[in-house]
Amino acid sequence: MFDEFRVARDSDFDAIWQFYTEVCEHMPLDAYQPHWVLGVFPAQEDIRAYLDAGQFYLGFVEGKLAAAMALADHDDSELASFDWPSKLAGKEVSAIHLLAVHPDARRERLGTALVQEAQRLSLAWGKRAIHLDVYPGNLAASRLYLAEGFSYAGVYEATYEDIGTIAFEMYECELPTR
Repeated sequence: MFDEFRVARDSDFDAIWQFYTEVCEHMPLDAYQPHWVLGVFPAQEDIRAYLDAGQFYLGFVEGKLAAAMALADHDDSELASFDWPSKLAGKEVSAIHLLAVHPDARRERLGTALVQEAQRLSLAWGKRAIHLDVYPGNLAASRLYLAEGFSYAGVYEATYEDIGTIAFEMYECELPTR
């Protein structure tokens, strides 16, 4: 799938920001989308925080950044407060954020490759589950996660000052125990 898959370096920041700029610019053309607002989410400070923590991953095809995600080694406060079916949270889980495939690289199963890498990394870290949220109606993302072993876990309403209340669809993937 990827010619190269690796943790992002500080020197990758500009390429990552350009990648998300192009993803967000393409969203009006997408039937299903996360409804991101560049500068709000994704925001440069969020990307920088994941980079600084060593929790940002990049997939390259033919030398070009084709897919990216943040994979936190724990739930963030919003995800941890949700009533997960497994009852796992905090340090027992990892959390996927900002998973995206460049518009020029779609239909190459790179989203699947990212999710599989997240599962592999999470298992290596000794995690018992992966959590994530999906913007309501983003059927492409929902289908991807369901196909890769995630289960729909319910709805979590979050209120943001800039965009109001959103009822996110929550997904969980319990990982095999060793």
